[in-house]
Amino acid sequence: MVILSVDTSTSAGSIVLSNGGERLVGEVNVYSEQTHSARLLPGIEILLKSAGLKLGQVDAFAVICGPGSFTGVRIGLTTIKGLADCFSRPVISITAFEAWVEKFPEQPGIVVPVIDARRGEVYAATYRRFQGELSVLAPGIVEKAGVFFANFPHHEACFVGSGASQYRELILSGERPGWSILPGDGFLGRPMTRIAHRKAKSSEVVSAAELEAYYLRKSDAEMNWKEK
Repeated sequence: MVILSVDTSTSAGSIVLSNGGERLVGEVNVYSEQTHSARLLPGIEILLKSAGLKLGQVDAFAVICGPGSFTGVRIGLTTIKGLADCFSRPVISITAFEAWVEKFPEQPGIVVPVIDARRGEVYAATYRRFQGELSVLAPGIVEKAGVFFANFPHHEACFVGSGASQYRELILSGERPGWSILPGDGFLGRPMTRIAHRKAKSSEVVSAAELEAYYLRKSDAEMNWKEK
């Protein structure tokens, strides 16, 4: 199965092409504060051309559905919706939380993906990996960073993601000696690939029409409009 995976949810954008299970064919990783809209389709085209493939040969598309930048998430979902609809292909929807945890597949115990939500807030979820099995202890939330870390109930935990780096001092303040941070770049394409193939095998796919964003709060534009 050939899967094209796309993440535009943050400034660290990824496009990954995989085949034959989880075998990596190629990838494009770009970190930029500019919008992904101008480079996403050209990046896909370059990647496919380098691999000697055409879009019609892609069997499924995977995309990060959020949380993250509202604009970035919309760009990724809109692009993948269009491609999947055009070629009548299934879509694998992956949250940024899932991808961050998969980025560290050998990390046992409590793993907490924390994503910078700006405005002093974080997106976060809590997972536990025990004997290779992953379970969700707490679903995704958005909360003020200080409140989230002050109220976090586990004394032993490993934090990952952009929010972990952003609020490093809060995590490693010494009040919770069992807390740690796993450093890593923000590119989620490779862990996406592993998740995508597993979900494809278990038929955890949706159609282009069924694909939805995973937002944990309203956009600034929506909130500003309501205030007016």
